[in-house]
Amino acid sequence: MMDAATIIRRVRALAGITRKELAQLAEVSPSTISRIERAELDPTWGMLSRILEATGYRISGNSLVSAGDPSAIAAARSVLQSVLVGPYADALSSLGIGSASLGEPIGREARSLGLAFDEEMASAVEAAPGSTAEDATEIGRWITRWVRAGWLSDPASADHMVTLAVSAGNAGKITRRDVARRTVVAIDGWRPLAKGLGKAGITYAVSGLLAARDDRATATLTSPVIYVEDPAQAVEALDLRETNPGEGVLLIASTGSELEGAETDNGIQFVSRVQGVLDAFAGSGREPDKAEDMLRHLLAAMRS
Repeated sequence: MMDAATIIRRVRALAGITRKELAQLAEVSPSTISRIERAELDPTWGMLSRILEATGYRISGNSLVSAGDPSAIAAARSVLQSVLVGPYADALSSLGIGSASLGEPIGREARSLGLAFDEEMASAVEAAPGSTAEDATEIGRWITRWVRAGWLSDPASADHMVTLAVSAGNAGKITRRDVARRTVVAIDGWRPLAKGLGKAGITYAVSGLLAARDDRATATLTSPVIYVEDPAQAVEALDLRETNPGEGVLLIASTGSELEGAETDNGIQFVSRVQGVLDAFAGSGREPDKAEDMLRHLLAAMRS
């Protein structure tokens, strides 16, 4: 098993965050993070677990992997949805976050803020319809961590939004989510497959970076992720042939919020653009790198 110093250094490298930000996310002092990195402090398992939980990672053998936590994606979606299509300043105000507290550590107040956020989730930052109380609590925890790290500012900072999206994507990697999935062969491409799902009466939505693109309905050189309620049912209904992961189109079960706000374009159902960008951050290969450019493009378009 990796030693604590290596774990902390890898967490920071993967997340691209400072010692101070990591400390704020996990509610420990920056000096504690520094001492662990320098192997001057051997943290208790409880402290190390708190740091991992706050950043969305877990230990698997000698590797550090995503926890596969979809609530991190749902939390980031709530924030970005407010930034891109909603009254962000009003949402922050309802959470007690104003310009006076910009960039300042929230400390102990963040815990009470998190509780207040849970109670006002739906009206404050458009929590996904159908979310359970448990979902709202988990989403609230992620938001509170990002508040403590200083990533929620008024007005919204593009750099902070990217850092937040990276954090959510690392925590909620699609390949690590504990949900049903099937990878299928799409001989004629993903568009006929998507339309076939619709004709079969299967609720679906195409996701990934493709869903955020302007040419999403006509793009061909891609293999997107497609959310369905039951991948096995979809395979049976369309008599699809399965293949190895990474070699076809991934049909993955929705955890609840991903299908909300789906948009129809040229007869094809897509997740919201925000969900598509976040799933790109949570994807594999070059998707996360391309996702940053797309998110910055969407943020710039909002301000133009």
